Amino acid sequence: SVAGVHGAIGMGLHPLVAATSGVTMSIGGILRDVFCGRDLAVASQSYAFATGAGSTVYVLTREMALRGYPILAVFRILLSMGTTVSLRYWEFVRGEPLLAPMHGRNNEK
Repeated sequence: SVAGVHGAIGMGLHPLVAATSGVTMSIGGILRDVFCGRDLAVASQSYAFATGAGSTVYVLTREMALRGYPILAVFRILLSMGTTVSLRYWEFVRGEPLLAPMHGRNNEK
């Protein structure tokens, strides 16, 4: 997600647009599932949610650094990566999507 955001910012895009460009990186995970022959479960896995959160963290910390807060680039990248990996790990441990209520699993009767 950091690569997508950094590339968008480097092209001069607005930070909000740059944060959403990080979500497009989730397509890589979907392509991996297709090429590896895994079950494709786009709606049940939160690729876009995790990468969007990581992208947003990077953009927010970058904006803070531009406004004078001393946040090193390495720390911004690590914090963004940590956010993305933590959300995906949490989903893995729980065994269900982070956005499960949106998938109707809690509405079954």
